[in-house]
Amino acid sequence: MTEERLFDSSHAALVFAFNYSGQQYQASAMNKAMTPAIGSGKGLIGVDGAAQAGMIRNELSMLPELHQAVLTARCAPRDILCDCGRPCCAARRPNPEWEAAIVWLTERAMQQLSGTFSHYRVRRSILEKIFGVRIDLQEIAEDCGAHRNTVSAHNTKLKVWIEGEKKRGLMAAPGVESVAWTAIDIRLKAAAMVKIEEVA
Repeated sequence: MTEERLFDSSHAALVFAFNYSGQQYQASAMNKAMTPAIGSGKGLIGVDGAAQAGMIRNELSMLPELHQAVLTARCAPRDILCDCGRPCCAARRPNPEWEAAIVWLTERAMQQLSGTFSHYRVRRSILEKIFGVRIDLQEIAEDCGAHRNTVSAHNTKLKVWIEGEKKRGLMAAPGVESVAWTAIDIRLKAAAMVKIEEVA
């Protein structure tokens, strides 16, 4: 008999780890008795949840910095709850962890654009777009005071760097995100946290 693995995929494991809140707590015995059963019964609350999130984050920390940044940008929430109570507060604020990953990738992206003029805000905006921020290239060009063709050329190069070549079949070069997913898959499966697909 094999042990039950907690997550169906590495993506699910990372999303759990990035979204786990230290504010979650173990329910009291009375609260447990009065609450109907919900969820999968895998015990990912309180100390158990914190430990699991910590173990997943530890496996992530073993990867190269580039892979850590790409997976953080893909899986961490872009914003988090804010309860500062100020009149200007929208109850959400940028997630410093996601922001740090984008800043790191923005600096690293200069190497992908060598030989061309590269504007920091253009690189950052394109990377934010790749990782889920809703903005189009025309908006980026206008916001950054750059020509649309320059923004489009940068977008093409950065997408190939992150996502790989999509239209070249077997000869396509993988992007850094694909390589990062393979690396974290290997680590999380070896640590018995993620299910291993059965080959038919």
